Amino acid sequence: MFRRVSALLTALPLLAACSGGSHPHTTVATPSDTLAELAAMGAAAAYTATYAFHQMSPDTTATVQVWHAEPSLRVDVVVGGRTATLLTTSAGTYSCSINGSTRSCLLVASAGAPVPAPFDVAPASLFSADLKALATQTTAYDVRSAPAIAAAAGVPAAQCFDVTGRASVPTAQVPAGRYCLTGSGLLAAATYPSGNTVRLTAVTMSTPAAVQFAPYAKPTPLPS
Repeated sequence: MFRRVSALLTALPLLAACSGGSHPHTTVATPSDTLAELAAMGAAAAYTATYAFHQMSPDTTATVQVWHAEPSLRVDVVVGGRTATLLTTSAGTYSCSINGSTRSCLLVASAGAPVPAPFDVAPASLFSADLKALATQTTAYDVRSAPAIAAAAGVPAAQCFDVTGRASVPTAQVPAGRYCLTGSGLLAAATYPSGNTVRLTAVTMSTPAAVQFAPYAKPTPLPS
């Protein structure tokens, strides 16, 4: 034992010489860096998820179902017996609806083209454009850590961040609010200054079936 200790003491000066007497630098990730990393993962993830949306004024509750597998995204907003769908695929973007037994779909944009405002179902940006902006436009937002959310009822734990766009950066399009992301980068919750909330209630981390990304009615083009 003593020989081993003696050998270790003899080696210490050599180790110090090799290191130049310097201490290793530790890089600490900022909240902005952490959010960007998680958002990038979420933007690329394949999953099926269900959310509860609550709007304060007028007081409205909706169930939002999301299917995601790049480059395809489907978002269904279900209120009462009606469903509004925004479906984006490599072939184009469709606005569809279900009202009772009636189903209809419109081709509202060609592949890669912007979606006309009347058909841009607002929640869809949460799972596409907003995540991509938070992942890549890190200098456009002030980001602070917020209390985390514990795992519950099959929903994973999530890290939370308070996000505010910088007035000096016109590209800061993500609404100010608190965003909570799971370790896979999925949106677990969002809370806005208005009081509107988004909450993840169920998730499956696997590639959705191809049928989920097919229009559920024969698409017709927008009138010219």
